Amino acid sequence: MRPECIQAVTQAIGRTLNQQEIQGIENRVRQNMKQLAQTDPQWQSKSAVDRLTEAARKSAQDLVAEADLKKKRVALTILAHDRVQSYMQRFPEQPLEGLDRLLAFSSDGKSGILSIESATRAIRDDSLSRMIDVIDATKGKFMGLFQDRAGNLALVKELHGEDSGNAAAKAAAKSFQDVTEQLRLRFNRAGGDVGKLDDWAMPRDHSQVKVARDQATWVSDHLKWANRGKYLNEDGTPMNDQQLTDFLGHAWETLATGGVNKLEPGAVSGNGMRANRGSESRQIHYKDAESFIAAQQAYGDKNLLELLIGHIDRAARDISLVENLGPNPNHQMRYFLEAGQKAQMDKALTVPGKKGEKARESVEKQRKRIESLYEEVAGTREPPASAAIANGFDTYRALNVASRLGSAVITSVTDQGTLGLTASINGMPVMQVFANELRMMNPANATDRRFAQRAGLGLNQMIGSLNRWGADGLGTTEAISGRIAKFSQAAASKVMQVSGMNAMTAGAQRAFGATMMDTIGSMTRRFQDFASMDAGDAKRLQAMGVTDADWSVWRLAQPEDWRGAGDEVLTAGSIYRIPDAQLTGLAKQLKTTPQRLKDQAATKLLGTVLDETNMAIIEPGAREKAFMHGGVQRGTWGGELQRSFWQFKSFSIAMMMRHFNRAMAQETGWGKAGYLASLMASTTVLGAMAIQLNEVASGRDPKNILDDGALGVPGLRFGAAAFLKGGSLGLYGDFLFSDQTQGGQSGLAAIGGPIAGDIESIFKLKGTAADGNVDSTGGNLVRLVKSHTPAANLWYTKAATDHMIFHQLQEYFSPGYMRRMRQRARKDFGQEFWWEPGEMSPDRAPSMGAAVGER
Repeated sequence: MRPECIQAVTQAIGRTLNQQEIQGIENRVRQNMKQLAQTDPQWQSKSAVDRLTEAARKSAQDLVAEADLKKKRVALTILAHDRVQSYMQRFPEQPLEGLDRLLAFSSDGKSGILSIESATRAIRDDSLSRMIDVIDATKGKFMGLFQDRAGNLALVKELHGEDSGNAAAKAAAKSFQDVTEQLRLRFNRAGGDVGKLDDWAMPRDHSQVKVARDQATWVSDHLKWANRGKYLNEDGTPMNDQQLTDFLGHAWETLATGGVNKLEPGAVSGNGMRANRGSESRQIHYKDAESFIAAQQAYGDKNLLELLIGHIDRAARDISLVENLGPNPNHQMRYFLEAGQKAQMDKALTVPGKKGEKARESVEKQRKRIESLYEEVAGTREPPASAAIANGFDTYRALNVASRLGSAVITSVTDQGTLGLTASINGMPVMQVFANELRMMNPANATDRRFAQRAGLGLNQMIGSLNRWGADGLGTTEAISGRIAKFSQAAASKVMQVSGMNAMTAGAQRAFGATMMDTIGSMTRRFQDFASMDAGDAKRLQAMGVTDADWSVWRLAQPEDWRGAGDEVLTAGSIYRIPDAQLTGLAKQLKTTPQRLKDQAATKLLGTVLDETNMAIIEPGAREKAFMHGGVQRGTWGGELQRSFWQFKSFSIAMMMRHFNRAMAQETGWGKAGYLASLMASTTVLGAMAIQLNEVASGRDPKNILDDGALGVPGLRFGAAAFLKGGSLGLYGDFLFSDQTQGGQSGLAAIGGPIAGDIESIFKLKGTAADGNVDSTGGNLVRLVKSHTPAANLWYTKAATDHMIFHQLQEYFSPGYMRRMRQRARKDFGQEFWWEPGEMSPDRAPSMGAAVGER
């Protein structure tokens, strides 16, 4: 700045400027001159003084806006601080417990608040429900197995404002643009600062590995792809090639180093204010869709759907965090962790002896658990220490899913027990839930599924089924390990899809959600407030965090008629359709805005419905994931081995954590006993059904449910196995009949997870003394290969593939192997085969009488 300019500013603000302030003002004026040059067609014809004056005026306006934003953020931070502090005070003896409940869903009904995890999921699924056109446009061909390259590229063109001639792509692009704009505005209402760029079309993906490979090539490519109209000098003239090359060289350095080049030694580092996320300059501009596509092909590693949904995921998480914890949630969380720990530690210090020592250790552990939970909820876990190790284990675990869960749909019949119990607890008509389940799974009835999808129900299963292989015209991962991992994950998702598991899970989730929304919608028509409804219903809603204000907004919404699935279905969409004029009075009373009232009410509705849906049809959440994976980093041997240990155990962990907590939260001893009895009775009966269905699907007669074995009590052994099956622990039920599973694993290997079982199988390839004179090496090797062959365990084909392929190979490499299999089944499990091992076709139908001991 010139001396006279510095003197003028000094006089205006009444104090001397330091050098940093002088440089900041100068940089701001220069940046505004460049921005004005892009938007003002007369810029170059103006004099240097006029350009400087306009840029200075714009800088002054920016400074005022920033000051206003700073004041707004201070106010929002204070409000969030008071709100969180007030909530933690509900738990005077355990303030950290309040922080824990604020972060993630608790099933005991004692939270009285919608957790950040639940709000994130609600915002995300509500946004995705309005992007069904986008998902349709990217779902690919042949059950979503292969990418629809032409359709995806048409969508990219429409997102960049170019006419593709594809009506479906045009509609999908508008849906995505509308949703992202609504999320941007909501984020800014909570204290964010994300401006609207006219040329922002869609998220971008820069692979650090690909970018760092060759600076000269990256810069040269982007010189060709750049929108030169966005790279101007202060006087409005376009940058020449050298100037743009220098600019892109700095951009390359930032991308190639992951921003390390911007770190200053000794400076405080961290995640920064969450409300500033997304407000970076975003200074790489592509001239058209083809240039963007070329850049993604060369330097990206995510496909189109991953880019779009990933943007929604991040936006939903950021919105939930800043709405609940203020503009700087990381700072706020640290403060309350320290405050809560200090309060509890002070009390623990007053306890003498070993009890006091244990109390202090308990506080330390509680804080660490909450830190891990926050990392899971906020998405701040460290990236993998080694991408190769992480990709290798991801591949292994995905292959386990693809090869071993093809018959999981049979076990999933036990979900009907938790489905009915959760519906009953929530005062819903249970038979209507089951009727809606049949409607949602009817392949000839797409209307009900569409209604549910547009209400944000069952979207995870739909999106999960779109994980696929095949290039879509955008980026592919550079590392071979990454490509193999993606292929394996796609295979796993396809097996879950073709087995019917996705359809059954999504059908049950949509049925429960639709019925709960219909129940709530009906209640809003009948009851004016909490005081006028049944005390139990009011208590349940308030336990979910629903307030009087939320109920008032719900009552103003017009429920939807889903023509049979429900005629008073209250959805987030119906809430957002309330005219602002109808909410003006309530907003003024609560000192807020109609839009914020609708945001809160819609998020509360969908969040509570999704929470209860995940109780009815168990899906592990942040709490279970933090329990299993907290404290270890991905991409390390220890971290990946721990993840492999927990594979296939997450459902059981979530089942026990959620439903046991809810059972213990019942008000009376009889209530606790009744809940547990209902849960165990229903899941045990359904577990017994799952056992028998799996036996028949495997070519064996049903197990004898009356066989007392060595226990001496008829039916006890089978009943215990059914109980374990109902809790998704059916593998361990085999040890009630034998010292190893029907797959030949020992108890220790079964507890250790698939990786321990595979290690044991490798060491036991030569067989054991129990094999007699059978050289079982070849047969065991075939069994090991089969256990890692995708789709080999599909419930409706596994009997055929076993007998026609794998049994033949096992007998060929290990003559006598089939005889040992038959002997072991009869000796250890008391079973006969309706399709004899090694035979190409069955000689009889399954004997249903075997279930009660008939031969």
